[in-house]
Amino acid sequence: LKTLEEPPAHAVFILATTEKHKILPTILSRCQIFDFHRITVSAMVDHLNGIAEKEGVIASEQGLHVIAAKADGALRDSLSMFDQLVAFAGKNLTYEIVTDQLHVLDHDTYFEVVDFALCANIPDTLLLFDNVLARGFDAHHFLTGLGSHLRNLMVCRDEKTLKLFDATPEVKGKYSEQAAKADLYFVVGALDVVNEADTQYRTSQHQRLLVELVLMKICSLQSAEKKKTDDLIAPPGYVVSPAPAPTPAPVAAPKPSPVLESTPAPTPEPEPVHVAPAPTPAPPTPKATPLAPSPKAKVKPTGLLRKKGVNLAGKSAAMAKSNESKSSSNEQILDPAWTEKPTDDAVKDALNLFVEAQRKADRISLVASLTMCEVKLEGNTVRCEVKNALQEEQLNSERAGLLFHLRKHTKCATLELSVKTEEPEDGNEGPKIFLTDKERYLEMAKKNPALDDLRKRLDLDLA
Repeated sequence: LKTLEEPPAHAVFILATTEKHKILPTILSRCQIFDFHRITVSAMVDHLNGIAEKEGVIASEQGLHVIAAKADGALRDSLSMFDQLVAFAGKNLTYEIVTDQLHVLDHDTYFEVVDFALCANIPDTLLLFDNVLARGFDAHHFLTGLGSHLRNLMVCRDEKTLKLFDATPEVKGKYSEQAAKADLYFVVGALDVVNEADTQYRTSQHQRLLVELVLMKICSLQSAEKKKTDDLIAPPGYVVSPAPAPTPAPVAAPKPSPVLESTPAPTPEPEPVHVAPAPTPAPPTPKATPLAPSPKAKVKPTGLLRKKGVNLAGKSAAMAKSNESKSSSNEQILDPAWTEKPTDDAVKDALNLFVEAQRKADRISLVASLTMCEVKLEGNTVRCEVKNALQEEQLNSERAGLLFHLRKHTKCATLELSVKTEEPEDGNEGPKIFLTDKERYLEMAKKNPALDDLRKRLDLDLA
């Protein structure tokens, strides 16, 4: 920055970049910025035309457009290609010579591809692609060229966007003529297919098959659009003949006939008034009979998901039904006859039976918690001391089932259960603190000062 702010009198710094946004703002603020844009195709063609006139070279305008497009905005590259073509082909540069020497596919190839696609002619399209590969062109080069051709067709559909396409008036006329044949649905769909294939080309294991699939999809766009529009067109009798209208007609026809017969028979007026409401409730009764899809509602939500309205199927439904039947059969009902006094042996035997039942049910975590806890009987209370809070929470979640099991096997209905975490032997009930390596070393040095002296003699640093 100091050099840029105060440069020497004899020096001028010229900084060139294609990514101006990556330069620091402090540097940009100390520079005078000149933006150089790409040279357009038309400007490059005019420059090459001037050189050809001076050198006495007869060059077609379409051939110069191919050179300019191939240069991609670089005038030096276009001049190099022009010199090579003159050295090889002489003073006459036609469109065919330029495309052949620069190894560029001409416009006519892509025009033929689109014409075949508009006719849904898949075989000729695949044969044309095979001919392109036989001429030595790369499949990816053909794919990108097809995308550019479709883009140019989209541009040539409207006069406002014609300025976005640099070509000779003759070529623009060809594009406009083909764009008039292809509708918007075809062009946009083909562009989408080509763009998707372009992103998948490098990772594809069958690149030729990928391009052939693209051509088949593009050829199928017209038939797909025609089928879609045929489905959208309603038949002439569609509005006139609704399906539900004829069904109530025959049902209602026989029923008013007895009403009309009954009305002339009685002379007084109140009788037909009472008769009229009688047949009116009759029609809804036969309608209710066919609406009975009861077999569909046989699947019943089971298990805990019943509250949420979730239906289970297969093994999940079978397991849920079995669990439900077990829970309903094993209802925890206390027997008033259980009045025996509990003993330590009875409690231990009952707990062992409960552990074995849980082991058979593959509840390994609960079995481990039960085997690790210490069980003591104090009066009518069974006290279980576990190692940590997680085991305490687990046993509390199984408290109801465990307590009923103990009461049932000890024949004591007044038995109670208490689960607590055992207290540490040193009396420190605070939470366990995890120390870092440095803190662990300092604690060790407090207990053994010789360790710190050894560290100092070895000239070791604490990380």
